[in-house]
Amino acid sequence: MVKKLSNTNYLHDISADPVVTNERNRKYIDRFVSENYNGLVAKFSPLDGTINSSAFGALDKLNSTIISLYIDPNLHFTDWEQAKQYLSNKFTEKAIRVPVKKPVKSEVVENEDEIIND
Repeated sequence: MVKKLSNTNYLHDISADPVVTNERNRKYIDRFVSENYNGLVAKFSPLDGTINSSAFGALDKLNSTIISLYIDPNLHFTDWEQAKQYLSNKFTEKAIRVPVKKPVKSEVVENEDEIIND
């Protein structure tokens, strides 16, 4: 007889629901992560011993933030420079962060229409 393993920290089973990746941004996020992940890990590692109110360590939060970028349906980059600027800012310490407007779908569509009509 095989005994089902359980985690007593959970009161119920948690299903893994698949989420849709925003394919439009995937190449930009892939490039940013592949070029910068080791540097981000080095920056976040000293803070990893601190657990926030959601029970996340610094590296958990880093990886969670990266995943959220992949699945955000409202985030739409038009080019690498825009993606690099937004993503670099996203992983900058809040105290020194320069506000960068999130590129959203409606703005990109309007800009694409302007380019076509010009």
